[in-house]
Amino acid sequence: MPFASPRLQGVCEHLERAQFLFELAQQASDPKTQYRLMITAIYSCRAITELMLEAAEKQEVKNFQDPDPKNSRKALEMQIEPELPFYSLIERIRIHDFHRFGLVPPDPRLKQVMFGGPMRLTAQKGAAFVSVTSGGPQVATIGNSQVKFQRPLLVQDGEFFDDDSQQYVSVEQVLKIYLEKVPAVVSEFEILLS
Repeated sequence: MPFASPRLQGVCEHLERAQFLFELAQQASDPKTQYRLMITAIYSCRAITELMLEAAEKQEVKNFQDPDPKNSRKALEMQIEPELPFYSLIERIRIHDFHRFGLVPPDPRLKQVMFGGPMRLTAQKGAAFVSVTSGGPQVATIGNSQVKFQRPLLVQDGEFFDDDSQQYVSVEQVLKIYLEKVPAVVSEFEILLS
């Protein structure tokens, strides 16, 4: 790829990084090391998407040019999101680890639940409730009350709740499935750049 777009080169580099880190994690014998390598691989998984979306926003992607760059970005996102398993979960894991709390390896000696927001519960002539269950977060309101989440992340004993599948998944499952599907999306992206 000697004359490839620098952004495409970055996408390919992050794909290789994610694959490399996932392979290293699978070879590691220490569970904490495995977890840390896999969380780091999540960063590159999200970077693949971000670089593609940035290319659309910069009007570099054929058939995705719009006078409003945000529309170009959104249009490409609407195309690739259904093709990438755990799309929003990967984004939320990366945001919560990097910006909100930091994710630590699970401790097998403890039962642990972490539910990160931000979330806003507004009680207006009633009440607003949020509970964490085996089926994920449950919301109940009475009256005109509201519950608003902003990219929440629910982690229970090291597994992440995926809103799309409505189940808890390990970071290993997320990476295995995502890394099987993303090369086809990268190939489609390469065609859109040429």
